[in-house]
Amino acid sequence: MPRQQFSRIGFTAAFIASGIAHFLTPRFFIALIPKAIPGRPFWVYISGLVELVLAVGLWQRRWQKLAAQGTLALMLLFLPLHIADIFREKPVAGGRKDTAVLRLLAQFGLIALAKELATHEADPPN
Repeated sequence: MPRQQFSRIGFTAAFIASGIAHFLTPRFFIALIPKAIPGRPFWVYISGLVELVLAVGLWQRRWQKLAAQGTLALMLLFLPLHIADIFREKPVAGGRKDTAVLRLLAQFGLIALAKELATHEADPPN
């Protein structure tokens, strides 16, 4: 199985779980967004919906390439939130600085995978 297929499966599983979590536990995600950004609950619900749409799109041949590009854009959009979390006295991500740093490093890995997924021609899902 090609690496893009593994990436597609991984992003799909993560987006479904995270997208649902945005609606079930919005307070966690609201806490990740800086208070200076207005309408934080709105952005949490919208990003959860976007994750669910991307999860479906990654498996629709017609939308696969666009969903892969959207995945990359979303990973880049979330990067500043992970960076900001490191500088909080008590990071939202696990409540510890080292956990926040690991999440930031993981985000760079996810960006690399999303970039690879977005730059390859859409492969039909098996």
